[in-house]
Amino acid sequence: MMIRELQGPEELAWVEELQRVIWGRDERDVVPKGLLRAIQDEGGLVAGAFEQELVGFVFGFPTQDPTLQHSHMLGVLPEVRGKSYALALKRYQRDWCLSRGIRTVRWTFDPLRGPNARFNLSKLGAYAETLLPDYYGPMSGLNRGAPSDRFLTIWPLTAPRTLERLWSSPPPPPPAPLVNRVVDEVPLGFDEREEAQLFVQIPEDWGGILQGDPALALRWREHTRAVFQHYFERGYQAVELVRHPNRYLLVRKEQR
Repeated sequence: MMIRELQGPEELAWVEELQRVIWGRDERDVVPKGLLRAIQDEGGLVAGAFEQELVGFVFGFPTQDPTLQHSHMLGVLPEVRGKSYALALKRYQRDWCLSRGIRTVRWTFDPLRGPNARFNLSKLGAYAETLLPDYYGPMSGLNRGAPSDRFLTIWPLTAPRTLERLWSSPPPPPPAPLVNRVVDEVPLGFDEREEAQLFVQIPEDWGGILQGDPALALRWREHTRAVFQHYFERGYQAVELVRHPNRYLLVRKEQR
């Protein structure tokens, strides 16, 4: 495995191709190599993971806050998933940012994709306290079929929890009540609770629902939008994704 910044139009064109392969994006949704190079020259990060050839990449750009980077894309080819390339890219991004005075990275991700949530929150130590309804509008490829709701995810690079998670496994889940009701992968409603820690269940296979049952996908999107907005407005943050079944752990800010 080798991680390094990408150089020149030819290597940046490889990132265009990876976007098509990883997410099945239409041409109009691909970030082009020219824009990648311009942002890179203005202080952005475009780094790749190599297994002889490029198999993954991370792309982040500066914001109006010089201590904050927005990480727009992280992707690895399907055939190398499970080989820690995504984690290596995020570790590289963290080191790259810290060496330039950047202390926080943020990005968006679909809250219904359990593996992404597990990686972002439980493995990297990030957290979310904001839901952005239909943030990108209609999307192509793997994300086609439901409103593009996203969590705005915050990754404090120097926090003790971040360091702990980057190099060790998540702790066992705490006991906490489940606030929403789900039967046979169908959401039925949710309750108002006030405990310091709560669980919110999401689908086991959001990708399958999105591709095979548009009506159920819309129902899940509307259900989780209501649940997360309700609890985020009351001071909770999403800090873990626990598996079997997929459940977010929400904690009050002061508890985290």
